[in-house]
Amino acid sequence: SDLKGLILSSPSNPTGATLSADELQKLAETCSSKGVKFISDEIYHHIVYGDEKSASAVDLDGALVINSFSKYFSMTGWRIGWLVLPKNDPSLSGAIERLQQNLFINAPHVSQIAAA
Repeated sequence: SDLKGLILSSPSNPTGATLSADELQKLAETCSSKGVKFISDEIYHHIVYGDEKSASAVDLDGALVINSFSKYFSMTGWRIGWLVLPKNDPSLSGAIERLQQNLFINAPHVSQIAAA
C-alpha cells in the first residue's frame, strides 16, 4: 500500500464526534499492523458535548499526538502547541526536527509566557 499515515481528528470539528478509547486503540493497532503511522489530531480535545469525555491516543503504542493551547485555552491564533512522538520510533525525531525548523520561526513572546 502507498498509504504512509492516517490522521484522525477526535473530537472532530464541526460535529464534535469522538471515538472511544477502545475505538482509538483498535484503529492504532490496525495502523501498526499495516505499517501505517497513526496521527491523532487532538486540537479539540476536551471540547465535547454532554458528559462524555474525549479519549486521547497519547498512551497508545506508535501514535503521534498533535495538540495545542489554541482551542481549549482560548488562545486561538497564538500558535502554541506540541507534538508527542512514540518512544519506539527514533527515526521520527530527526524528521520532525527538520520539519519544525522549516515551518516555524517561533511563537510570539506573549504566547510563550501565557502557555507556561
